[in-house]
Formats: sequence, C-alpha cells, structure tokens
Amino acid sequence: MLGSSERYLAVLPNPDLHIEVGKFDMAKMVNPDISGKQYQEGSLKDWKNYKYYVLARDEYTCQLCHKHGEGVKLVVHHIVYRSQGGTDRVDNLITLCTNCHTTKNHQPGGKLYKWMKAKKKVTKQLKGATFMNILRKRIMTTFPEASFQYGSQTYVDRKNLLLPKGHFMDAIAISGIKPVGQMPETVTMISQFRKKKRSLHEATARKGRKQPNMSSKRNEKNTKYACGLWLNDYVRVIGNHVKGYVKGFKSNGYYVYLTDGLGNYVLNSGRNYVNTKQCQLITHNGSWQKAEQKLSLYKFK
Repeated sequence: MLGSSERYLAVLPNPDLHIEVGKFDMAKMVNPDISGKQYQEGSLKDWKNYKYYVLARDEYTCQLCHKHGEGVKLVVHHIVYRSQGGTDRVDNLITLCTNCHTTKNHQPGGKLYKWMKAKKKVTKQLKGATFMNILRKRIMTTFPEASFQYGSQTYVDRKNLLLPKGHFMDAIAISGIKPVGQMPETVTMISQFRKKKRSLHEATARKGRKQPNMSSKRNEKNTKYACGLWLNDYVRVIGNHVKGYVKGFKSNGYYVYLTDGLGNYVLNSGRNYVNTKQCQLITHNGSWQKAEQKLSLYKFK
C-alpha cells in the first residue's frame, strides 16, 4: 500500500491523495468522542462503522441458523435490546438473517428474548482489525496531507452517488467527488508482474522432476532477456494492430499478453507466439503492467 501510493505520487502532477484505511474504525468504536484530523474531515456514519465490523467478525453468517451466502439478507441485532438499555458496543451486537430477526423471536419465549435474558456473550474477535490498526498509523504518518476515511463512510458515499458495488466505484466515492457528471467507458487495471520465477527448496521432488531442488536455484529456462527484448516490455504487434506485454520467449519469437484485461494471448497463424519480425518495442517496463478494460466487462471481485 505504501509503495503503491508513493509510485502513483511520483507520476501524477499535483495529486490530491485520498486513502481508505480499513472497513471500520476500531478506535472510534471504543471511544466515539475520539478526535483528530482524520475525524474532522468528512461525515463518518458511526452505525455503518459498527455494522461493517460485526458483519466481518461474524463472517457474514447468521449466528442463529448459520445461513450465509448470496440471497441471505443480514442485519445487525442488539443482544440486549436498546429499549432495555442495550448499547452499540460490538460485544452487544450480533449478525442475524431476516428470517431469524423476527417479532416472534423478540418476544418472551423467543430465541432472541432468551439471548437477552441470558446476556449472551460474544467473545469472537476480528484478528485482522488489529493488523489494519497498525498499518493505518504507518499510512497516516507517511502521508500526513492525505484525506483518510473508512469503508463504512465509503459505503454511504457510494450509495449517495447512486453507484453500483465495485472497487472502481468505491474509488470514485473515496475521491470526495460530489456529483458524477459522466461515467468513463474504460477502467485502467494495474498489476505487478514477477520477473524472477523462484523455485523453492524441496525435500521431495515435485511432479515432473527426477531430483528434488535442494539449492533453490532459478530455472535456467526462465530467461529475462532475448532477441532484443526484456520480459514485461510493452510492444506493438505489426499487422494485427494490438499491443501487449512480453511474457516469455521462444527461439524465434515472443509470447505476448494482450492488454484487454482478460488474459488472452496474441494468436498468429494458429500459434500462441509472435515472430521477432512482427514485434515492435513501445517502451521498457519494470515490474508493473497496466491495461484498459471496457467498463461493461468490469466485474467486482
């Protein structure tokens, strides 16, 4: 995260950096009156903060019937009812599906009523939140002038902008933009490409090897440079009017990865490589690739 932000800042002119530092604010749930620059900017919706934490802690699963997955509608329930003095502390909140969160279960004799009388204890914690709390402090220290917010606020901002769910849509909401005048037609996808294909130490030979690799050496066939080009060079395929990245080598050509974001190789006369005479270098690259994908093909993962 830190390296990626620094890389973007190095190539963008006068950037305004907005960073989402987690789904929910652990510190604010413990002390709602906490202050600081990160809380003074924007309007953090406190209940969404609690809700995100509880849903993640309970792994998006109803804690009564244990249903989960697509089609199961979930809500966050107060174990000790608010009408009975129950608080919004996360140890008094639990995930239920709408089939279990019924009036009948709330009434005397119901399962939720029994939970309240027994003051059911929730002991499960979200371990990843502790790590994110440490990382958040490092990010805020590294980029003191950035604007920070949490996923609970991003959710509300995205809904207000009438945007569908997706990383790309979340980025628009995080930017702080108010109206969305026109949606783009493409999305730029950025990914890291590993040039050094490592082979780990083996006690038992893997499938395809006669002897275990005891020295952790790189395979000699994993060439990084051949025929005037390097791995990950951005090239143009003459005649096909397509562009892509060099992913590997053969004796008389290259494997070229299309930049359509779908993982397709360039095909030339039935072969899955491009002849050296058909490849023209556009630019040398390090270990990063970018590709444009049509918004209609973009899928949230």
